[in-house]
Amino acid sequence: MIATATLDAPRPTRADGVGLIGVVAWRNLWRNRRRTVLSIGAIAFAVTLLSFAMAQQSGNYAIMIDNATGLLSGHLQVQHRGFFDDPKIGDVLHDVARRVDSIRRIPAVVAATPRISAFVLASAHDHSVGAELLGVEPDGERAVSALPNTVTEGRYLESASGLEAFAGELLARNLDARVGDELVVLGTTPTGGVAPLALTLVGTFASGVPDIDRSVVEVPFETAAAAFELDDSAHVIVAKTRSAADARTVGDAVRRDLRGDDAVVLEWPQLVAGLEQAIELDRIFGNILFATLAVIVSMGVFNAFVMTIFERTREFGTLLALGMRPRTLIATLQIEGLCLAAIGCSLGLALAVPLIAWLARVGIPLGEAGAALRQFHAADRLYPALGVGVLLRPIALMFVGTALASLLPALRVRSIRPVEAMRAV
Repeated sequence: MIATATLDAPRPTRADGVGLIGVVAWRNLWRNRRRTVLSIGAIAFAVTLLSFAMAQQSGNYAIMIDNATGLLSGHLQVQHRGFFDDPKIGDVLHDVARRVDSIRRIPAVVAATPRISAFVLASAHDHSVGAELLGVEPDGERAVSALPNTVTEGRYLESASGLEAFAGELLARNLDARVGDELVVLGTTPTGGVAPLALTLVGTFASGVPDIDRSVVEVPFETAAAAFELDDSAHVIVAKTRSAADARTVGDAVRRDLRGDDAVVLEWPQLVAGLEQAIELDRIFGNILFATLAVIVSMGVFNAFVMTIFERTREFGTLLALGMRPRTLIATLQIEGLCLAAIGCSLGLALAVPLIAWLARVGIPLGEAGAALRQFHAADRLYPALGVGVLLRPIALMFVGTALASLLPALRVRSIRPVEAMRAV
């Protein structure tokens, strides 16, 4: 009966062995509490700092894009093919009212508005200068552009069909024109005729961009359409999306609607030259700094495990002498490292998430620098952007760093000779 009972006893499974290794690793982790707490603290600090830095980086990029696209370009534009590189008065989009309404129906679109764009000769008193005339819908322009908010004198356009003009401050100065003066504009229609306009200057603006302030004059859309004989046509449809990241999705949706058409969709990277490249370059340098911080923290964990190997050499020799395989000891040390990473990352996230969420709501004031930015109608606070990638990247960095930091010292176990190790002090 005794022999039968012995033969029928269940054998330990691989799952039982893994569970036992996990329990042993957890207990070993707390044999030197001070060292463990310091390692966890270093990982938690790194995760908190990396999460905040990455969130701030993402928030800064969003602000950069909004500042660059907010004046005139918008997040994306629909244009006649070739108009962006070589603008011609005859390269227009027809049936523009339907097109604008179709774009506005896309869920991620905040606003969309048509524009007429033409190069004209502007005159006032005895002065004449070349200018870029923009025919705009005042309500639509307020939704997609910050230019209506940069008034320095007078007011913005109020009517979609009035004989009004809203000009750059430098342009008005070059014409020696003041608010209330008559502004005469001469352009060319698509058929080669003359497009004359006699307008009243109702306001001037200062965008902070000299090229815009010295060349742009806005007039009501219907007034420009009548003068240039464009009817239900426009040169550009400007759209603003919920965020710059939505521009690609909206652009793809608009492209599907434009199949077989002469129109093209341009997103903000194409509209604002060099901005995407500048962001990518900054992101590369940022990633180098983030990796450097992760390496520094991982070195601390590496030193902790080196000390662990030296302190427990006798213990490892005894276990090897009793028949434990080196790979089992290495697995135990790896689990200890992963436990360190898990606790440290959890603590770091517990600190980072509420901090980033709070700062994303209230912003980080820039003091005197913020006051200077307000003059250019830019954001005077920094707003971190909390996202899944912001939280996962630091965790991945620290888990990989900790795993390597614990593996390299653990590999020394393979060279331990049990007899010599058991004699170690």
